[in-house]
Order: sequence, then structure tokens, then C-alpha cells
Amino acid sequence: MSAGSTGQARCTEKTIDVRVETYQAIHVACVREVGPLSAVAPCFRRLFHWAESVNAPTGRLLTLSFHRKEAEPPQRWYWKAGVELFTRHSPPPGIGLEEVGAGRYAVCRLRGPHEGMAEAYRWLFKEWLPGSAEVVDGRACLEFYRNTPLEVAPEQLITDLCVPLRAPPQDG
Repeated sequence: MSAGSTGQARCTEKTIDVRVETYQAIHVACVREVGPLSAVAPCFRRLFHWAESVNAPTGRLLTLSFHRKEAEPPQRWYWKAGVELFTRHSPPPGIGLEEVGAGRYAVCRLRGPHEGMAEAYRWLFKEWLPGSAEVVDGRACLEFYRNTPLEVAPEQLITDLCVPLRAPPQDG
């Protein structure tokens, strides 16, 4: 990852830092789900169980969030739970292997319970993005979980929220 520009703003009595970073692609195993992100734990358990069964080392945990404007809630949002890994084994039905994440992102570090993600995303899209001169592209938003509820209290959770951005225009 390489850092680009940064910005800082106020959001509901908290200071939120946003930085623009370029991510390299990563290999992930994913499980697709529809509905609330609170149902992610069983998906991660399934991914780790499979990775362990094929002796594949795992890395970062993430979710990929997708939005379908034409769908009605709760079908409007769907997501994929993912774990970074590389294996030559074919996954079982319901688990896919993908390469994700290549490109530029506006990255906001959320400190605290995962329930704060919706508010942070609203702020990113409605406040930060319009004043940034950046443009969102069609890739999924990414959430990188730097720790988990199994490791720390909800107030100590750290999640990087990543909004995909278009590449800047080329000069000349």
C-alpha cells in the first residue's frame, strides 16, 4: 500500500481522518451473503474451517460491501466475507476464490463497535466525498478488520473502511 493525500474533518463530535491509498490486489476466499453485516461471524468460521482443512495460511479479514440501488431493503446491500489466503485447492460450493482490492481508496479508520460503520460510511459519502474532488468507481467498498470481537472489547475494535476511487486523470 502506498499513501496519498490525507484529510481531516469533524463528524458527530469525533475527528475522522481520511487518507487516499493505493492497494495492491490480494487473494481471498469469500462467502457471499445478503442482509445485515451482523451475520458475518458464521461466514468467517466457514472460511477458516476450510482454510484449515487444506492447510492454507490465512491473512487479513475483510468484507466487501455492494449496493444495488434498484433492490428493496434488506436485499439492497449484499456483501462477501473474505479471508486473505492463497491456495491451489478448489473451494467447496459456496466459497469462491477471488483477487480483490487493486486500486485507489479513501480510507477511514473506525475505532469502536462495528455498529458505527453505517454512520461512518454516510459521512464519507455525504460529507467528505463531495468536498474532496475524488470520484467513486464501481468496485466494492472494503472493510479490513484489524482486530476482532474475539480479541478485544467492542470499544477497542479497529476497522479500516475503504471507498473505491477512480484513478486521477492523466496529464497530457
